[in-house]
Amino acid sequence: MAENTTDDATAIGLELNGFLEVSVAGAAIYGIAVLLCIVAAFWVAGRGRIRFEPRKFAYSVTLFILLGATGEAFVNSMWNIVFGWPLWEYRLYPAHGGDISLFFPMIWGIFGTYSYLRGQVVGEMRLGGGPLSMVVIGAEAILLELAVNMPYRAIFGDYIFYYTPANLGPFSHYSCLQVIPFYAAVAVATRKLTEVQEIAQYRHMRATLLLYLIGILSFGYL
Repeated sequence: MAENTTDDATAIGLELNGFLEVSVAGAAIYGIAVLLCIVAAFWVAGRGRIRFEPRKFAYSVTLFILLGATGEAFVNSMWNIVFGWPLWEYRLYPAHGGDISLFFPMIWGIFGTYSYLRGQVVGEMRLGGGPLSMVVIGAEAILLELAVNMPYRAIFGDYIFYYTPANLGPFSHYSCLQVIPFYAAVAVATRKLTEVQEIAQYRHMRATLLLYLIGILSFGYL
C-alpha cells in the first residue's frame, strides 16, 4: 500500500477520543438522530409543506442504497488496483475489505433521504446535467459527509469512513474531492431511474428493485 491511512493529527476533531463506545445500538441511534435532523431541517426550510410521495420515496431511497453500496465496492476496489491504495476505509463495521459498511442501509439511506427531500423542498436542479450540475451535487455530498462523519468522530472517537486523500485542509479524511463524480453519478442515476418508474406509475417497482438486488448480491460474491 503506497499511501498511509494513519489518522492525520491536523484534521479537526482528531484530538477527541469520544465519550461513547461504538456499538450496533449506538450507531443505529446516531443514524436515526441524523435522519431526524435532516427531516427537521427540510421541514423548516419548506415551512412544513413537504410533499411526501410514499412510493417515490421508497423507490428512490432504496435505489440510492443499492447503487451507493455497489458503487462503493466497485470504485474503491478499482482505485486500489490502479493506484495501489484505497480511496477510503470504513471504520464502522467494515465489510468487503473496508470498501463498504455493514451499516450501508443506514448510511446510504441518510444520503438518499437527503436527496429525496432536497428535490421535494428545493426542487430538482435545472443546470442541464452538465459539469456544473455534477460539481454542485458533489459539493453537497461533501458537506453532508462532513455533517455525518464529524459529529460521529466527536461522540465515538472514530470515523464512520476514513478518506486517504488529504485535500480538504482541516476537514481532510472526513471527506475528499475525489467523491464528487461518484456521488454525482449515483444521484443522477437514481433520479433518471426514478423518472422511468414514475412514467410507469411504479407498476414494476418491486420487480425492478429485486432485479437490482440480485445483481448487487451477485457482484458481492465475485
